[in-house]
Amino acid sequence: MTIMRFAAGLSSVLACCLLTPQVASATAPAFLVVDKSTVAPGELVRVSAGCPLGEGVNHVGSAAFAPTGHDGPYSGNGGVARLTAQAAGAAAGRAVIRPDAAPGRYDVTLRCGGGHAGTTTLDVRFAG
Repeated sequence: MTIMRFAAGLSSVLACCLLTPQVASATAPAFLVVDKSTVAPGELVRVSAGCPLGEGVNHVGSAAFAPTGHDGPYSGNGGVARLTAQAAGAAAGRAVIRPDAAPGRYDVTLRCGGGHAGTTTLDVRFAG
C-alpha cells in the first residue's frame, strides 16, 4: 500500500511540475497596439495584436474604422482592421478611419477565441 501511495504522489508531483510551464505560457496575456493615439478621418492606422497560446485573433474592430465588408459585429457601425499577417496567435494589419467619423474618443477592441481580450482608444480629430 505504501508503494502505491508513493507512486501516486510522485506522479502527481511530476505532472504538476511538467505541466506548469505549458499552463503558464497558455495564459500569457493578450496585447493590442495601435500605432497612433490621435488620428484624422480618412487616416491609416496600423494595428498589432496577440492572443494567448492556442487562441487566434478573431478581429480588431472599432466604430472609428471604415467598413471592409467583413465587419462582423461592427457591420453598420464601423469596421475591422484588415489583418494581413498572422502567426502563432499574433496578427498585424491596418485600418482606415471612417471619413465621416465624428471627433471624439473611440474604443478599439481585440477579440480572441470568441471573447473580448483587450481594448485601447483612439482620438479622432479634424485635421488642421
